[in-house]
Amino acid sequence: MIVVDTNILAHFWLPSDSTELCDKLYQKDPQWVAPMLWRSEFRNVVTLYLRKELIDLSEALLIMEKAELQMKERQFQVNSVQVLHYVSQSQCSSYDCEFVSLAKDLDLELITLDKQLLQEFPQIAKHPEKILES
Repeated sequence: MIVVDTNILAHFWLPSDSTELCDKLYQKDPQWVAPMLWRSEFRNVVTLYLRKELIDLSEALLIMEKAELQMKERQFQVNSVQVLHYVSQSQCSSYDCEFVSLAKDLDLELITLDKQLLQEFPQIAKHPEKILES
């Protein structure tokens, strides 16, 4: 089981240069979890693809439905005190620190493509390539 950042979910469900990497990550460990926030962030990415006309509305709705089904019962509330604690230790957003907080709570690695998270929380945040190497 791994905590995945929204960027991992987005690259998994939406066509990009990192889709293949995220597919391989899913093949290695399909038990992905995330804080509840992932849904809003993911909707935002889907909206961007929709507005850039990379997908149409029917595709957007289907992608959202499939992602929500994948993450059903794998999304968690996080503790605001912990999130703000991680915010105070870094330059990361509170959104990013929700993923850090969940990973710490569940004693799991956070898989992300976010360079700032990888830099500021190297003990917990890992690039997908690191996971695929092991």
